[in-house]
Amino acid sequence: MKSATIRGKVLDFNTREELVGAIVFINDLKKSTTVGFDGSFILKDIPKGKFMLTVKFIGYETLNESINIEDEGIEIVLDLKLKSSDSQLNEIEVVSSKDNSTEISARETEKNAASIVNVVSAKAIELSPDLNIANVLQRMSGITLDKSSGSGGQYALLRGMDKRYNYTLVNGIKIPSTNNKHRYVPLDIFPADLVDRVEVTKALTPDLEGDAIGGVVNLMMKNAPENFLVQTNVSGGFSQFFVSQPFKTFNQQSVNLYSPYELNPVGYNAVPKDFSKDNLDINQNRFPLNSVIGLTIGNRFLNNKLGVLVSANYQNTKRGTQSTLFDDDLSRDGKNLPIVTDMRIRLFNEAQQNLGLHSKLDFRFNNRNKISLYLANMHFENKQLRMEDETSLTTSYAPELGIETRSHSDRFRFNVQNLFNSTLQGDHQITPGFNVNWSLVYSIASNQSPDEASIQYGTSIVNYKQVPGFIDFDGSSRRWRRNTDTDLASYLNLKYQFKFFNIRTILSGGALYRQKTRTSFYNSYTLIAFNPNRSSDSTLYSAKGIDWNKYSDIQWTVRNPRGSVGTSENFDANEDVMATYGMLKFDFNKFQVITGLRIEQTLQGYGMLFPAGEKRPSETYTYFDFLPSINMRYLLTNNINLRSSYYRATNKPGFQEIVPFILRGEDYSSAGNPDLKQAVGDNLDFRFEYFPNKLDQLMAGFFYKKIQNVIEYAFVDYLGNTHEQVYSPINSDVAVNYGFELDAAKFKRQFGIKLNYTWTNSQITTNKLSRIKTKNNQDSTIYVAQTRPLYGQSAHVANFSLLYLDAKSGLNAQLAFSYTGERLYTVSRYINNDFWQQGFWQMDFSCEKKFKNGLSVFAKCQNLLNTPVIVFIKNTNPANYDKPEHDGNKKTTLIRSEYSMPAYLLGLRFKLEKKLTQKIKPIN
Repeated sequence: MKSATIRGKVLDFNTREELVGAIVFINDLKKSTTVGFDGSFILKDIPKGKFMLTVKFIGYETLNESINIEDEGIEIVLDLKLKSSDSQLNEIEVVSSKDNSTEISARETEKNAASIVNVVSAKAIELSPDLNIANVLQRMSGITLDKSSGSGGQYALLRGMDKRYNYTLVNGIKIPSTNNKHRYVPLDIFPADLVDRVEVTKALTPDLEGDAIGGVVNLMMKNAPENFLVQTNVSGGFSQFFVSQPFKTFNQQSVNLYSPYELNPVGYNAVPKDFSKDNLDINQNRFPLNSVIGLTIGNRFLNNKLGVLVSANYQNTKRGTQSTLFDDDLSRDGKNLPIVTDMRIRLFNEAQQNLGLHSKLDFRFNNRNKISLYLANMHFENKQLRMEDETSLTTSYAPELGIETRSHSDRFRFNVQNLFNSTLQGDHQITPGFNVNWSLVYSIASNQSPDEASIQYGTSIVNYKQVPGFIDFDGSSRRWRRNTDTDLASYLNLKYQFKFFNIRTILSGGALYRQKTRTSFYNSYTLIAFNPNRSSDSTLYSAKGIDWNKYSDIQWTVRNPRGSVGTSENFDANEDVMATYGMLKFDFNKFQVITGLRIEQTLQGYGMLFPAGEKRPSETYTYFDFLPSINMRYLLTNNINLRSSYYRATNKPGFQEIVPFILRGEDYSSAGNPDLKQAVGDNLDFRFEYFPNKLDQLMAGFFYKKIQNVIEYAFVDYLGNTHEQVYSPINSDVAVNYGFELDAAKFKRQFGIKLNYTWTNSQITTNKLSRIKTKNNQDSTIYVAQTRPLYGQSAHVANFSLLYLDAKSGLNAQLAFSYTGERLYTVSRYINNDFWQQGFWQMDFSCEKKFKNGLSVFAKCQNLLNTPVIVFIKNTNPANYDKPEHDGNKKTTLIRSEYSMPAYLLGLRFKLEKKLTQKIKPIN
């Protein structure tokens, strides 16, 4: 006969909430289990007899339930309700704030939020395979990452909208950007360990700044704890990319931080000794290791009035990427078919270091007044060596005859980004219904790529033999780039709560002033290889193995000794924002309305540092924006929300986009547009939300966006000159973007499933270049309109995670799948020649084993499928069929193929938390 089974749920006696983690046991049988995330438990193999079933949970009375098993094979189902033990205690523990880092808190925030919000908690981040915030975000519904060649994802794309359509907050405060041309923030600069939670708001309320048609990413950093806390983690790992090949790098300590132009008086002519050589030699490291170290310390002092937290995270990772790229042109037969012209094999070796430091101090004068000081510094260094072999597929290309025109180049890039933020805040309850909140902010972001060096030499093959590698006329370049973005800002928010005709009402208002200054500098030099032992007519020729063996052996002359500074990247910019808002919240029990108006005035301007006869070398613009919004929530039941919202938002031009530069090329020219206006978007959202318990959820919604004066790139007349067309940012008439989102989570005891799916569709029409044949069979070009999706948008985005969370054994695991559908990768200047990225799956795995006394072991495994990046043109040309990786069976033209291999990390985590609570005796 089969033994009996006891199963059921453990609930709070009053609220009926699931008591996750409660212990259920039969002491006589030495059997026990832990209540799962759905509130359920199960005890198997129970023999016949009478037993005492005991349930214990912190803060609740112990429950003893007598069980009589009369027959084997039966199943007993129980709902066990525990009463709070507060009424039985001689003392009550008072804790002033809740833990916002848990998954339960994340679900509560989504359920009770003022608008449409998605949240990922610190606990979910801790278990995930992700090391930085950019990778954390890609697992949230409707979010993908914009990835550049040779690097991981940096920028978030919300609902298929380009990175320009969202902004980033830290603790609710807008931060400046390290990007040298635009205002969006690279999110890989933030280590994931420093964050308490990530909130993505997809429908704005009037108290949020208005330039977010896509949405807002808010990083809520760790707060000072209520109890003494020490948490640390140490981990090491490796990338599988370097198992079969060494890691190659260079000495960045020899890099000159400033160019000769900056270090010397005006009119100085640079000489070869001004350029370091020690940073040009390549060294190798077999099996390089990655490392991550984190430390958090926090406590409260002065009778719990002063809270202090200091947190640091250091990441040192090595990354390798192998790429095959094809350059393309457009056929001149009037058919506008792509022609593959060159093939490039690129190998990227990157050493990346992230150091994140942040501290939070708060002082509670009393339960009505508090001030806090937040300080953070995110330091990011990336040392990248790019090695490239280029083969011309149109010039002397006859591999069957042993003839190829080839060259090799190496690029040495050292990039340093730094983001510092300091925020002083105050929260004051003036009267029981009147609150004041203020903030004073100083932030500065900087980005510097000093002395970026590139060297190129020929490696052609003739008669199946490689000719000596030689450096030709413009064999090397040295570039200096840097920019800073400084913000001074002040915020004031007022809130008054009262009853209006017996309706709970909150009247809010506030103001913002921000002064932003931006600097951008660029300088470059061209160097020529020089050999004094050769005759004068051969000075432009320097052969590898004959005149030099390593780059530091080469002698150079300077082609442009005063440097080239008159480029589009040399400008200063400013942006002052003044805003005010008014907001009303009405709470009709089950029906909640939040509505109001935000008014923003923006003064944006620029000044070219080295104008070259431009008609408008400096300019100032003023924008006035009236941004209404309304968010409604209806509680169909206590666990079901119906939401709808409307809000208006803007998208401002990038800092460089309005500078009237022009860069002339052989095929086309690009330029800025000083007449560029900001875009304005009207946004509608509808969402159904179901929260059956603390962790499970089902959210489904629709969104619609209509954008006027949308900023896109197209061919236009340069500043009204009909004789010169340029590729430039313009204001298109209108773009429409709409879609559907689904977000769900389900837990059954120790097992859980999380999934989200987003379908998005958009349309925009811009001008493209089309080559035609005239009546006289002459080549000509015309500009034609083409309709396409918005840049970066995937029609289908999905995430799926399998979780195992066992509090009893301390074993947690997550297998995460991510799918990004086909998307527009690059908008081409030619008709029917846009680059598309092939849809792809990504699989990652992480696990953790917790032991007693706060110690745990964890592992993180990324990119287990070694998913390649495939970029193609949705067109083909028979002329490409004899080219590498192209044949007549394919209906597309390959542009890029890239892979980076899996990476693994193994580490230890330790957490010590001592309960320090205030004791209060009950009143008799």
